[in-house]
Amino acid sequence: MPPDAAGAHDVNPVLARNLPSCNTFGVVPAGRIRYILPHFACLKRKSLSDGTGSSPNAHEPGALAFGEDIVGLSIALHADDFGLNAAVTDGILRGFRHGLLTSTSILANAPHSLPALKAWQELSREQLRQLLPSAALRRELDDVRRTFDFGVHLNLTQGRPLTGERYPAPLLDSEGRFPGVACLFRRLRARSAEQFISAVHDELAAQIGWVVDHGVSPTHLNGHQYIELLPQVSSLLPKLLERFSIPVRRLALEPALARTTLWHGFRLRAWALALVKQYYARRAYSSGRASYAAPRAYFGTAHAGKIDIRILDLFLKHAGQGGMIEIGVHPGCDEVRIRPHELCEGWHDPLASQRSSELALLESPLLAERLRSRGVKLGRLTDLLSGALRRAA
Repeated sequence: MPPDAAGAHDVNPVLARNLPSCNTFGVVPAGRIRYILPHFACLKRKSLSDGTGSSPNAHEPGALAFGEDIVGLSIALHADDFGLNAAVTDGILRGFRHGLLTSTSILANAPHSLPALKAWQELSREQLRQLLPSAALRRELDDVRRTFDFGVHLNLTQGRPLTGERYPAPLLDSEGRFPGVACLFRRLRARSAEQFISAVHDELAAQIGWVVDHGVSPTHLNGHQYIELLPQVSSLLPKLLERFSIPVRRLALEPALARTTLWHGFRLRAWALALVKQYYARRAYSSGRASYAAPRAYFGTAHAGKIDIRILDLFLKHAGQGGMIEIGVHPGCDEVRIRPHELCEGWHDPLASQRSSELALLESPLLAERLRSRGVKLGRLTDLLSGALRRAA
């Protein structure tokens, strides 16, 4: 969903009216698809044809045949929602200790954020001492002895603001909580919302500052439910990145969307919503690429909770050769321990029943074998700054 401030009011109004209701989490109601699809004409024809058009980030060399080696490709396996609840936090930690996760990002205002941050610091110490059960397997995948990536999952759609009463009431629900992503989108599009942008900046800065104040220097920024793509939020990121010396942001430009959704299970709603995100990601890219680093491709915009080895094979097939890509996953443990007051505060988890399957993938020997056989290395988002990632000629 998002992009440049200058275009904050030129989004197709019919498309905007028919986005999901306030309390949805990236799922388009079936009855609204017929209204949304005709308005994708605003997207570039090449992007809509089959989702394999060239990415603004880099030249796309084209899809590979299964079994063909991927030359010089490095991937960041990233998990969002750290701190959402104990089950998600424990699942992400397990994904590092026993699986192949390389990166996560924390919800600073979430109920489990402080225990999650303390657990992260302990995990970092274990990793530096090479005590992780996954250490040997990581070495086989050229996962060098460096700390994992840790980012801030900027949030304006769930829970309550860290800035309290200073945050504008029109951008909250009737209980003083953040609204759903569609409500946020509509309210920020109103011309009257311009007066609130400074307060939105302060809230996002407070979330980053909370992490920094607890002794962790974030390596990257991304957004809960892709709010970083919203034009008004996207326009704030350059200042936030500079202020906190954060070098990397997510840019959700995903190749081959049709082939990983429509051609794989005919997931029409997922494809349609992912195209909305793609549209805004392209606008975000065009609004100031030089101010940050980002992987040249991101996979997962239409696959939350549904990534298995077959989907991962498709991601790798269409990743192209060389450079860094990011794959977004949502692991968690089976035992969902959400306390009643957390639900009252809006901290329900729509992916709760699906997270354990993505954790199982991260821990699977099949994942490691697949990456190793295709010559794929585990990387870090901060590798984007070193110049060490060179595209194959």
